[in-house]
Amino acid sequence: MKKDLSILIVHYNTPGLLRQTLKGLFEAQPAMSFEIILVDNNPKMRVRDWVQKEFSQVKIVMSDRNTGFGGGMNLAMSHASGRYYFVFNPDICTFAGTLEALVAYMDAHPDIGMLGPKLLNPDRSLQYSCYRFMKPSIIPYRRIPLLRNLPFAKRAVDDYQMKDWDHNQVADVDYLLGAAILVRKEAVDEIGGFDPTFFVYFEDQDWCRRFWLAGWRVVYHPGISLIHYHRRETAEGSFIQQLRNPLTRIQMQSAIYYYRKYRGQDNPRQAHVARSHVFPSA
Repeated sequence: MKKDLSILIVHYNTPGLLRQTLKGLFEAQPAMSFEIILVDNNPKMRVRDWVQKEFSQVKIVMSDRNTGFGGGMNLAMSHASGRYYFVFNPDICTFAGTLEALVAYMDAHPDIGMLGPKLLNPDRSLQYSCYRFMKPSIIPYRRIPLLRNLPFAKRAVDDYQMKDWDHNQVADVDYLLGAAILVRKEAVDEIGGFDPTFFVYFEDQDWCRRFWLAGWRVVYHPGISLIHYHRRETAEGSFIQQLRNPLTRIQMQSAIYYYRKYRGQDNPRQAHVARSHVFPSA
């Protein structure tokens, strides 16, 4: 039976946060038809047994290997029946009424392909979750201690994180953090799911680019908020420790693929805006 909303979660190694996330979703009691699809993506740390025992309503999809975030989400989408897909991290705290508000906004704006709520840190401070497309220089500026605090590097990172912009207004943005994005199924049917070449990192930026290229808006909505227990594992420790982290190498591989894929291309959001001004809607 078709649902209003399919909440898609890929789990790898945070069972405690996953339990908290699932509990919060059911306690919110969304006033709509919904399903939760959980991809058990770590063969060495299975969660199926206790999830089935504690949350029998959750549909569990077993992956025989770690396919990465995008691959896991693609697997979840292949089992989904909702009008909307909610790409959802297993470290999110949900408030009552949040899901209904997101779906209602999408229903009222059929040209939006992706909608992102405001994400808050556990202390309720703002977590930056909408961005301008990342320039290659941002990676060393954020990672190398000697560069991080230099004025020109800090300005560039602040620009990437849109710190010059009022995060209390609804706006079209280049891309959204993949921790919590409501996505229109119709748009996914048109452009496809995540690019499986990205094991992890840059897959959300790539997906948003493809939405903009196909003419679907990507929108940040700060009137709707969630708490995200976010941790940047690749930015922890000294620069040498970061280089030794396997996730850092994966991030670099994703970056190289991403920048080769879009080499020489203009910003698709800006191109969309320019086309809209030339050919205004009736």
